[in-house]
Amino acid sequence: MKSTPLTVSDIARAAGVSRATVSYVLNDRQDVRVSDDTRGRILETARQLGYVGSPAARALRSGRSDVVLLLLPDWSISPQLELLLEEIGRLVAEYGLVCLRYEGEHWQGSLHKLLSRISSACVVTFDPLRPDDARALESAGTPEISAQLLDHPGLPHTTALGQDTIVAAQIDHLLAQGYTRLAYLAIDEPRGRPFIEPRVTAFHEICTLRKVEGAFSATVPRDPAAISNTIRTWTDQSNRPLGIVAWNDLVALAVTSAAAEHELAIPQQLGVIGGDDTLVAAFARPPISTVRFNLPAEARNIAARIAEAIGHEVKNRTSQNDPIVEVISRRSTARSEKR
Repeated sequence: MKSTPLTVSDIARAAGVSRATVSYVLNDRQDVRVSDDTRGRILETARQLGYVGSPAARALRSGRSDVVLLLLPDWSISPQLELLLEEIGRLVAEYGLVCLRYEGEHWQGSLHKLLSRISSACVVTFDPLRPDDARALESAGTPEISAQLLDHPGLPHTTALGQDTIVAAQIDHLLAQGYTRLAYLAIDEPRGRPFIEPRVTAFHEICTLRKVEGAFSATVPRDPAAISNTIRTWTDQSNRPLGIVAWNDLVALAVTSAAAEHELAIPQQLGVIGGDDTLVAAFARPPISTVRFNLPAEARNIAARIAEAIGHEVKNRTSQNDPIVEVISRRSTARSEKR
C-alpha cells in the first residue's frame, strides 16, 4: 500500500508551530525572523519524519535550481578524473548547490530530453557539445561552463591542465636524469583514446622541440607479452639507456615487470616515469617516478566559474602561481650516474 507523502502540515503539527513558520525555515527565508531554537526544532522534526521537499517547487519559488549538471563524454573515468569531479562537487556544495553527473554517450544528441527532465542552475561540459545539443542548451537559457580537458582545433583551452603539460613534465624529468633516448608507451583503451592520442602527439612534438633524436612510441594491447616484446625490441635497438614515458602508473608498472623479465637494470639501463601518482607507483619495487596533478586548483577554478555564472560571490580562487603538474621522483628514474 502506497504511503501518503509527508507535508508541511505534518511537520507543523509534530513541531508545535504554524505551517507558515515551517515553510519559512524549510525555504531558508532570511527576511523572516525565526528563533534558532524553533528553527532547530523544525529541521530536526523534518529529519526524523523523513521529509523531502520538492526540488521543482523550490526552484519555482527561488527562481533557480540548485543542481549543477556535469555532462561527461563516453570517457574512461580514471582515478584522477574521479578525484576532480568529487572535488568540484565538494566545492559547489559550499554554495548550497549539488552536482549531478551524467556520463556516457546516451545524452549526446538528446540533450533537450535531459534538460526537459532536470532543472539545472548551470551545465558543466568537458568536451564541446554537438550543434543540436548546443542549441538545446541555449534554448533552455541554462549557462554553460566549459571545462575542456582536451584541445580542439579552433576552440580555446578552458582548463589549466593540458595533456601536453603532463607529457612535457615527464620528458623534462627524464632528460634531467641523463636519458637521451626516449620512448612513449600506452595500453590501448577504447574509452581512453581521447586522452592517449593527444599525449602521443605531444610526446613527438616536445621531443622535436627538445632536440631528442630517434624518439619512438607504441600503443599496445592490454597483454603482458605485447608489452614485454615491445620493451625487448626497444632496448635491443638502443645502445644507450632508455627512458620511457608511460601513459599512467599501471603502464609504468608493466614496464618494470618487463624489465625484470629481461634482466634490465632500473634505472641504469631503463628508466620509466608514469602518471597519476597512484599507490601503484609508490608501492612498486622499485618505486616508480610519476606526475601529480594539482586537481584541487583545477577544481577551484571550475567551481569559481560556476559560482560566477549563477551570481554567487566566489569564495576561493586558485593562485596563478600554483603549479598544475608536479613530478614525484623515485628510484625508477634516479640514475646514480648520468651518461
